[in-house]
Amino acid sequence: MNNRTVLEILPQGVTDFFNEWQLRILALLSLSSQIALLLLGNRRKYKEQKWLRSILWLSYSPEDLIVAVFVGILSDCQGNGENPSQQLQAFWMPFLLLHLGGPDTITAYSSEDSELWTRQFLLNLLEFGWAASKIFVTSWKGKLLNFLAVPMFGSGLIKSGEKTWYLKSGSKDHLRKSMNRPHPPPPPPSPPSPSPSPSPSPSPSQSDEPACRCPGHIYTDIVLEPEGNRPSFPHFVFECDRPNRPNYAAFTRGYDFNGAPGCHCSCPPESEECEIVNIPSPESEKSEEVIIPSPPSKYKTITDADLLEKAVQFFPKFKRLFADLVLYWTDLQQSKSFFENISSAEAFQVVEIELGFMYDVFYAKPVAVYDEFSSLLRFINLLVSISVLFSFWMIDKHEFQYVDLIITWLLLVEAILQEIYCIILMCSSDRAENWLNKQEKTGMTRIYQAISSCRVPLVFPDKRRWSGSMGQCSLLRNSLENLHIVVWNFCCISPLLEMLSEAWNFCISPMSEMLSEIWNFFSICLEFEDCCVPNFLKILIFEQLQEKSRTASDIKKAKEFSAHKGESALENMNCLSELGWSIGEEFDENILLWHVATELCYYADLNRNSWISDENSNCKASTLVSDYMLHLLVNRPKMLPNGMGETRFQETCDEATKFFLSGNIKDKIQACEKLLQVDTKKRQPKEKEEKNCMSVLFNACLLAQSLQLLEKEMEWNREKKWKMMSNVWIEMLSYAASQCPSNQHAEALGRGGELLTHVWLLMAHFGLTEHSQAPRTCNRVSLL
Repeated sequence: MNNRTVLEILPQGVTDFFNEWQLRILALLSLSSQIALLLLGNRRKYKEQKWLRSILWLSYSPEDLIVAVFVGILSDCQGNGENPSQQLQAFWMPFLLLHLGGPDTITAYSSEDSELWTRQFLLNLLEFGWAASKIFVTSWKGKLLNFLAVPMFGSGLIKSGEKTWYLKSGSKDHLRKSMNRPHPPPPPPSPPSPSPSPSPSPSPSQSDEPACRCPGHIYTDIVLEPEGNRPSFPHFVFECDRPNRPNYAAFTRGYDFNGAPGCHCSCPPESEECEIVNIPSPESEKSEEVIIPSPPSKYKTITDADLLEKAVQFFPKFKRLFADLVLYWTDLQQSKSFFENISSAEAFQVVEIELGFMYDVFYAKPVAVYDEFSSLLRFINLLVSISVLFSFWMIDKHEFQYVDLIITWLLLVEAILQEIYCIILMCSSDRAENWLNKQEKTGMTRIYQAISSCRVPLVFPDKRRWSGSMGQCSLLRNSLENLHIVVWNFCCISPLLEMLSEAWNFCISPMSEMLSEIWNFFSICLEFEDCCVPNFLKILIFEQLQEKSRTASDIKKAKEFSAHKGESALENMNCLSELGWSIGEEFDENILLWHVATELCYYADLNRNSWISDENSNCKASTLVSDYMLHLLVNRPKMLPNGMGETRFQETCDEATKFFLSGNIKDKIQACEKLLQVDTKKRQPKEKEEKNCMSVLFNACLLAQSLQLLEKEMEWNREKKWKMMSNVWIEMLSYAASQCPSNQHAEALGRGGELLTHVWLLMAHFGLTEHSQAPRTCNRVSLL
């Protein structure tokens, strides 16, 4: 009696139902999780909701566990003799292995899954080995159903192998290795052969070029021309700082180059078109052909196809940022010359496309239509599923139970529809669209276009590349909400709460904390308001970055600009001496100071008159970026530099709540009026003088009053004041983007995207990044 199991305690009817339906339930769970991943996996690219992340996690995580339990139960059932239902249920095993590979819409739930790709590989290896022993040994009866399981097993092996490969491709180590391979050395030059007569000087279009150039190096062309009775030499190419470089002394031994005239050095950037002009030599009547770079062309009208092609060109070069690798100097020059001549909308569109490609690398299967091998695997899996379905249709099924037949048909139809769904997504992706734009109108391209036109709304994800929203958080609103809680606690129920506190802490609090951790894991962050990123904010960000890019004379200056936290904007407006104290070393303190001051100035101007309208883009941009930066500080602290921002925010909220409670304040406008009336000339409350106090409310009031005095003392109008404040906030946003770790930018792609990530990549395109280095000079010597 003491050794009975749970199933022995339960009634016999419940036990029989469990034994009969356990494999069916597992198969239906695996099927439903595949459908959820297929339909919702790509939607988190542009959506950020708790329910979406919860469903995806519940569908993605237990798949390995379902397969392991299914194989274990199937092993126990095989010992009970031959049973047609068990034979059909064994046929379900390849479909569950097919589900291990998952759809193309999702390969990793988070970036940590990609880093653990070796664990996934070993786990799949064990599961496939265990399942193969059951399919081909224990359950093999030589029937047609057993033979149909073989191609489905192969299809599942292909899908799981693909998933493991894409997980490996999304890991940081693989990214670094794939983009940090050494360039092949140039081929050694042929030995010199004596020439009886001077050979003519080759034109620049016919001159020999080195087989490969090291990106990021400046190459100098040195042409040595013969003169008089000096012997001429064949054309050789020498490169410095390269392995296996030719021995220059061996080729020039025995020849006297002392005072050889006609040497000319030129360094044309590779990103610019060159024109050839003739410049007469001062020493002779001969003329030399000198390469002079032509000015970059202006991009006046650019179509979406051109922007897509540019994004495809920039993506393999700038994805080095996500691997913490340095960008090549030549790539930066090409990018700067392009982005400085386009509009803000076009620039952000290119960035969106690139980050969409990066999302596919980390979280999906970036299959391209021009990848013949991947496309072939897609059609093989589709043909296998279709052939197995028709073969199953022809076999005798009278001995199988009706429920098992329904589940089998569902598994077969789902396998076919999943492949068709993924093929339609592949043919309607940005990569496919860019490939089709370059192809001629042939029968194959028309087929791809017909397939992509089957992308039905609601069933397929939108074409949006990110959420286009920015989170908002307000310290004053948070403090006023806490005010109602404080008032409620001090009412008549306070004694009741004290009486129930001991019981709560004893039995309910541990369970509540555990449930809270699970909920926070699903939701990732607290609830927050968000709003769409307006176009005028994109224009302000683009114009400021464009101006800095044009001002930066070299890479060192560009790095200095990316390290500014707002002091540069104050200096440009000639108010650094008055407000420079507000830009300190602690970045989280700067955010809180300027956030509270911005809210005080906004509601003070709003209460004074109706000056704030839709036309005041600087004012609205300041409030939007202010609330967004506080949202990052509270809900995304890992995306900002290390500090004590959360503690500082909480103490500032507590102090503001106490201040509002003492003054009987109920709304934001009244709260701002009271805070602007604070006497900041001397510190009266003793709490402000404590060393451990981290609240910035007093200094924020002082900053807000200083900003308001700019209109009186420096005779500024409100538009100029808000222009300065918007410049400060955009500079803070740029600094936060440059200091955010690359893995946090990658995580942001999986939850709808962040404006901070788009600013980070846009700064890199303008050359305002820490991931750059000064170019090294490599001499390329040509002997004529």
